[in-house]
Amino acid sequence: MADRYVVIGLARSRSRWFGEVARWANAAAAPVDFVKCLTSEEARAVLGAGRRVSALLLDTELSRFDRDLVADAARDGVPTLLVGSADRRDWEALGCATRLDADFTRDELVDALDRFARAVAGDDEPTSARVDLSSDPVAGTLIGVLGAGGAGTSTIAMALAQAWAATGADTVLVDGCRRGDLAMYHDVGDVIPGLPELVELHRGDEADPDEIRSLEFETRRGYRLVLGLRRARDWAGMRSRAVAAAVHGLQRTHEVSVLDLDDDLETEAETGSADIEDRHALSLAVARRADAVVVVAGADLKGIHDASRLAHDLHRCGTPAERIVVVVNRAPRSTVARAQLARSVRALTDDLGDDGIGAALTVRRHRLEATHHDATALPEGIGCAVLSATRGVIGAGAARPTADPVRIRVGELGTRLESEPVTFHGGRP
Repeated sequence: MADRYVVIGLARSRSRWFGEVARWANAAAAPVDFVKCLTSEEARAVLGAGRRVSALLLDTELSRFDRDLVADAARDGVPTLLVGSADRRDWEALGCATRLDADFTRDELVDALDRFARAVAGDDEPTSARVDLSSDPVAGTLIGVLGAGGAGTSTIAMALAQAWAATGADTVLVDGCRRGDLAMYHDVGDVIPGLPELVELHRGDEADPDEIRSLEFETRRGYRLVLGLRRARDWAGMRSRAVAAAVHGLQRTHEVSVLDLDDDLETEAETGSADIEDRHALSLAVARRADAVVVVAGADLKGIHDASRLAHDLHRCGTPAERIVVVVNRAPRSTVARAQLARSVRALTDDLGDDGIGAALTVRRHRLEATHHDATALPEGIGCAVLSATRGVIGAGAARPTADPVRIRVGELGTRLESEPVTFHGGRP
């Protein structure tokens, strides 16, 4: 097959040149494979799909001109050819390779492509980012840490990650909260890259461990750090399957992955909203597959109530009760008072399985403001106590598979008993 130019076109649907280039391509009047796009997102999707692209044709009459798209194309080695009037855009300042008048001819297009673009061989296959997993290492330990706001969840997560790292384990701490604070606690001096980039890396395929590590920050506490969302609304760009793949990618890359999470675990089955489940995708993914989950609670009436609620929510999502560790944070000095708090947690969660939750412990109050301010090591006693309890429950119990939705044919709803199996007799359901 002869070499051809693969050209992406971005313009309004009624632009004259848009239809002309498509006609030349379909009639083989020009050596062009033309991909028509109406939005910048479509053009980015084509650029990132792995197919080799020769050039980007961009209309100056677009209502919202995307200079970032020009930069993205240039980064991939794809020149941008601006189409339209010269007084509409400063094409040189935007980084475009050249400009064509809106009424350009076929010969002018081919000449511009010959000068600025590279043809794609006819037998050239799309590139793939697939990782060879034939020697895939055993997945590392996955631990979720969650609790109500103000309970000290992030502090416990950092202390636990520090304790794991002190044992020599390759450990990563991930800020999985919608309002991430771990960048502040670690004084990394940046907010990028972070969780959005990690999820995006897994959107289409498995990611190489080296690529995952390139998104992490080194810390003075011995573990690596993945920053969280820059804005709370950024969760909307992270789909649940890509999130689950990102969690698995962390497990393949590190011996221990500790995730600091929100305490929201509502699903579509409970709320009737798929958006709600997508919003909680990371917390739900960890709850369903974690080797252990640490619930952090305050040492007061509301804290104990929150711990019980979260333990029941986790069990409902599929976390075995034996893998749940409740940590009552900022407990008083009195041994009797701390023992009473642990007994209260046990009493409120003893209906979860035969033996209730895996462990309940208390952590005494520590003054950590200066430690957080300087991003120095946390007191070893905090992390060691939580590490010991967590190690004792890792892998305990069997994960309960969540019920899959049952497809029902038209006319079946309300005509069968719930105990009857759904069967399909030929054809599609």
